[in-house]
Amino acid sequence: MSKSVRARMGFTLVELLVVIAIIGILVGLLLPAVQAAREAARRIQCANNMKQLGLALHLYHDAFNQFPHGRGGTGHPDGGVIRPLADNVNRASGFIGMLPFIEQGALYAQISSPQSFGTYNYSAFGPRPFGRNSGAGAGEKDYLPFMQDITVFKCPSSQEITTNKMGGRTNYAFCWGDNNRRITGSETVSARVSVRVDVRGLFGFQNNRRIRDVTDGTSNTIAFGEIATSDDPNSVRGGVALSRGTDPAYNLNPTCLLEKNLTNPNLLTAGTNVNLRGNGWANGVTAYTGMATILPPNSPHCLQSSNDHSDGQAPASSWHTGGIQVGLADGSVRFISATVDTGNLSARDVRTGPSPFGIWGALGSMQGGEVASIEF
Repeated sequence: MSKSVRARMGFTLVELLVVIAIIGILVGLLLPAVQAAREAARRIQCANNMKQLGLALHLYHDAFNQFPHGRGGTGHPDGGVIRPLADNVNRASGFIGMLPFIEQGALYAQISSPQSFGTYNYSAFGPRPFGRNSGAGAGEKDYLPFMQDITVFKCPSSQEITTNKMGGRTNYAFCWGDNNRRITGSETVSARVSVRVDVRGLFGFQNNRRIRDVTDGTSNTIAFGEIATSDDPNSVRGGVALSRGTDPAYNLNPTCLLEKNLTNPNLLTAGTNVNLRGNGWANGVTAYTGMATILPPNSPHCLQSSNDHSDGQAPASSWHTGGIQVGLADGSVRFISATVDTGNLSARDVRTGPSPFGIWGALGSMQGGEVASIEF
């Protein structure tokens, strides 16, 4: 074989570069498709988790003829004598009571009986599910049942919490409705009623609703919504803006929307933020396991003070593209766009009647009397 024939059997430099360029283009086209397919699979798993929670909710109702509370528990209400290790000071979330219905009966049995961990003795149903192992919170994070991660509470699209972990992570929150507090026409900041007293949503503070209470229809009322988690307390989707918003008219909605950083809309404005959304499925405080249907999905979560159960906003959020998933009171799961109709965000919260916050608000209220059909 001649040298000229042997030479033609190889690649020239130009041909090699062309092949590399083609491979690079194909990889560039294929990678987004692979990522999209993976996210679609994660979103399906997330929806399946919510369906399991919806089924558990109805099994709970079948057993007790009522839904669990959003927040309640043992001990003294806030403002009384707080004994963080002797009782849970009414900060227990409804997820604790649902444990037997999501194949966590052994964990529920452990929580519902006195336990000892390390040097601490705990009463049945555990201590206050919050603490940093310092000061009054010493020993709370040593209560191992509340620190346990449970797969059905975790959306695979969301981020893990590792820094300042307060408990097992949750990406699902009880819907407290389209208002974050009970109000009166003459209410002022000095006479406000706390966020925990709610009368509009399916869940609230020591409120146990029944199916018959959902007069708007279970297919038109949200039971659960997604909340994104993040390791960054300044993240819009996973952080909590503290000490923001003091409008005496309680028109916190425009104020909270301004909490997005102008140079980076994924972050909150500058501030000292330490709370993290979803940082403990056992904690019934709305900052951890609650959501409201006022601000659109993926809006900032902001509180009026540095207290994790003060008045404020608790929007739904997720790391899915374009919106969030919700579990309705009939057990079905739907996707809600981040651009869902939120009506008049300059309106005050209401106690009765139709929601002023559009379709989103109507989905959160269980007795709003809205006659419009809700389309998805």
